[in-house]
Amino acid sequence: MKEITSANVQTIVRCSVEKIIYDGKKATHLQTSLGVLPLHNAKLILAMSTLPSTTLVLNSFGKGEFPFLANVGKRLTAHFVSSAVARVPRNRLPVPSAGQGVQLGAVYISGKAQAQYHLQMSAVATSNPESRDLELCRQFSANSISEGCIKASPEHVLVSCSALGELDHKNKDNWFRLKEGTQSDLTSNGELQIVPNDQDLTLWDTMDDVMFKTIESCLSSSPGDKVEYLHDENKGVWKTERPTKESIHQKNAVHDASTMWMGGDGDEEAPVGLDYRLRGVENVFITGGALWPTGGSWNPVLTIVAMAMHLADSLNEGKNIDYVAKHSVSS
Repeated sequence: MKEITSANVQTIVRCSVEKIIYDGKKATHLQTSLGVLPLHNAKLILAMSTLPSTTLVLNSFGKGEFPFLANVGKRLTAHFVSSAVARVPRNRLPVPSAGQGVQLGAVYISGKAQAQYHLQMSAVATSNPESRDLELCRQFSANSISEGCIKASPEHVLVSCSALGELDHKNKDNWFRLKEGTQSDLTSNGELQIVPNDQDLTLWDTMDDVMFKTIESCLSSSPGDKVEYLHDENKGVWKTERPTKESIHQKNAVHDASTMWMGGDGDEEAPVGLDYRLRGVENVFITGGALWPTGGSWNPVLTIVAMAMHLADSLNEGKNIDYVAKHSVSS
């Protein structure tokens, strides 16, 4: 493998890729905001996250010439999210008394009902919120607890909990496609639709119930203990009643995925093969969450990194990636 240096790596800044130009079944040039750039004999790897890479593929390859790509964007997964912040007086729990500095804790809890979900909880306690404790809380808590909450609760243990659930990958009402009509900007001419179905809504209710019960179990040392929930941060309103569904549900989905899912020989609908290559195109490869057949509930970053490294190693070593994918053993 060649050493990576400025002599063999070229970076082009302020350049938007608009379209892949092909000859037959091979990508040959890139249409960009700086003009047409030749690919020569290079392999083209789309490492640009889920929706931008899907936009580029949809703008570049017609379904008539590339029937294997007819399903690009027809499958879409993501995570819906609920979040809540709660607190109890420190003296109710077996934690160090005030004056002991900052205490931090975190836990990850996976679950499955109609589909996968998980909870990620962070706990913070500090009696000196004017010190560097605030910076420690910001750096090391998985779910950010605001400075205002911490300063208002020097005698409390605070818990922030986020719950993430997977959208049903079989839901045909979820999709990503190009907007109708002629668009001047080919980098932003896609449109996204997410419509939760009955399975999603039932899972969301289940996930919310588990989240509240978990918070209350963790923060209650004896029967009858009441947990306070944050209802209005701007006004500093805490109540023992659970927040409403509308207030804990995030309005946006996260970790969009599956628009160009990969599949083996038995999945004829998959736009990408186990070699990461767009089916029907000789030299275009995909990375990122677009490859997931389903969303799961886990944070996808480490898997994205691992698969990108696997693709790079396989291309560098000249291996048959399809064979490697089928015969690799994970540790």
